[in-house]
Amino acid sequence: MKTNKSFLILGASSDLGIALINRLNEEYSDSIFLLHYHSDNSALLSINYANGNEARYFKADFSRPDEVSAFINDLKDSNAAPTHIVHLPAAKLGYTRLKDFDQSRLERNVQIQVYSFIQIMKEFLPAMVKRKDHSKVVVALSSVVMGQPQKSMLEYTTVKSMLYGVVRQLAADNAGKMININAVSPSMIETKLLSEVDSKIIGMAAEGSNEKRNATTEDIVPGICFLLSDDSNYINGVNLNITNGNVIL
Repeated sequence: MKTNKSFLILGASSDLGIALINRLNEEYSDSIFLLHYHSDNSALLSINYANGNEARYFKADFSRPDEVSAFINDLKDSNAAPTHIVHLPAAKLGYTRLKDFDQSRLERNVQIQVYSFIQIMKEFLPAMVKRKDHSKVVVALSSVVMGQPQKSMLEYTTVKSMLYGVVRQLAADNAGKMININAVSPSMIETKLLSEVDSKIIGMAAEGSNEKRNATTEDIVPGICFLLSDDSNYINGVNLNITNGNVIL
């Protein structure tokens, strides 16, 4: 069993975050889970941490720069030193066309996903690099950044593409420094982030997939766990395609 890691999971209260924590809690021992949530941590509190693992909880609204700064300070005050970071935060998915463009909404989503990540990496990445022990960073992107995106997803594709650019640049800047910065790009996952999407659109996405279904969190978590493990020590700057062949590069 793998031991003595410090997992900083941003957006931990998401469906994907909960599934990931449960898997890591089984595979690791004597590790610390530093868990960020936006408003409700009840699902996090319901997890029975085993194998000597423990959890600490940090509340912050990443749409507000001041709360991101306060979150970073809270982590530092708790003497947290993450060895592994997973970035999952995202606003609820909405379909937007050019005529629907709303700059303030886009900027809010960029703040949640992109600017918060940059701010947190600026604070914690240098220490992770100094460890020279293959610290890990994994970012949740989307299949929209690979190949041709779906129609009417201007805002979503813009934000994920910006975040992908940050991942690629950080991976390039830290190449050869024994730190692994990677991403996963799943196709549509049926989670509560789809609560504002028309059910007909969700059904159409499932029908258009190779297995006639959308992804589940259980389909995505193994890929993230692989990129967090020592098995990925020779992998850097990769965007893992988790689409069941819906996107082939």
